[in-house]
Amino acid sequence: MEFREGPYSVLWNVLGGIIVAGLTLLCRALWSKLRRRRFRQVFGDDVENDFYVIYPAYEVTFATGYRKPTSRVSRLRPVGGINLTAVNSTAGTRGVSHIAYAVGDYARNAPNIQSDHQMDDRMDISFVSIGGITNFKSLDLFDNAKNVFLDFSFEQPAPAIVSKQSKSPIVRPTKGIDYGLIIKINPSINEARTWICCAGFAEWGTSGAAWWLAHRWKQIRKKAKNLPFACITKTRIGSDDSTELLHFFGSGKDAAKPVGLAGPNKTKKSADTPPSTTVSEVIPLKRSSPSVTAPPPQDEEDE
Repeated sequence: MEFREGPYSVLWNVLGGIIVAGLTLLCRALWSKLRRRRFRQVFGDDVENDFYVIYPAYEVTFATGYRKPTSRVSRLRPVGGINLTAVNSTAGTRGVSHIAYAVGDYARNAPNIQSDHQMDDRMDISFVSIGGITNFKSLDLFDNAKNVFLDFSFEQPAPAIVSKQSKSPIVRPTKGIDYGLIIKINPSINEARTWICCAGFAEWGTSGAAWWLAHRWKQIRKKAKNLPFACITKTRIGSDDSTELLHFFGSGKDAAKPVGLAGPNKTKKSADTPPSTTVSEVIPLKRSSPSVTAPPPQDEEDE
């Protein structure tokens, strides 16, 4: 049937546009659903509903402990007095920002942002905690029976991130570099929940780990799918987006295998050990069964 110029031609053009627009919206909806599903594999199903980002809170214990920096601009009136009841670290603020941005971008609902003091007695929840031993919820994760991966040790000769099972040190603090860890578990109290911790030796290791989780979670999904995991990251002091993946552990046995100690407390290198490709030197241990080690992460597109 041949259509001539006129009302029929306009009608078919309108119908064609409606069909194309409908298909475009359908494809976008399906793609958004797929993106959210992949995101849930790493962050857990609760990330779509009742999910928390938890930062460590600190109390002010003395009246003159904090003051405003001197202004660089001349003003008619002086700055007001400080009346603080609690303070937050800049690392915690950056870490919360990184995770909240990712959840807001990939999940339907924004996360609940609360302090560890407010959530101290809440166990049957899903969360990302920012900070290590300064965060009550991170301590809950470290001490949970399902954490078979990593922990912090502050025994001599120096602090270290250690295997939870073997207690062997994996990394120690290094000048100019801060190390962090990311651990995900399904806690023994309720395995339907998801607990994730981003923590470092110092502030840049903490916020760098949160940045890497927020921006490179697709790399984790490729390796772990929806299973528990642990990562060790390294960050240049002062730059969250310089963070790289140093080690990935898919099981407690992986974390217990000697992978080479990174950090300043090291012994003489073996002649058979190739030059390190990281900032820190790697010490060969008795066995050579490395964990999965990734190259510096690149910007990724959604797959």
